[in-house]
Amino acid sequence: MNKKVLIVLIIFSILNSQCSSLNKNEKKDCIENVEFKNIFMSHISNVENYTTQKEFDKKKFNDGIKFLSKYCHVSEEELMNYANEYTNSIVFYKDKEGWLKWYEENKCNNIQFKQ
Repeated sequence: MNKKVLIVLIIFSILNSQCSSLNKNEKKDCIENVEFKNIFMSHISNVENYTTQKEFDKKKFNDGIKFLSKYCHVSEEELMNYANEYTNSIVFYKDKEGWLKWYEENKCNNIQFKQ
């Protein structure tokens, strides 16, 4: 019985060490552009603050929408109204979810700024 337990423990420790070395290698392969991340997240915050009326800086909102639309989907049909803003918060939060998902999927690709 002790030999079986010892064999199981040895196999478990080998598998565990292999898995942890795989995770370390995955992290090394991730090249995240921190400057891009900070600016990307800042634009999301600016759009959200304007949409939720925490701030009233229309220029920051417009700049944020313009920046984000270079990289991911923005519900332009929702913004095509007389005020050129989100009138439906559900659509905004759906867009925001998509922006964050896009970033998570692409963050390790050393994202570069588009002109």
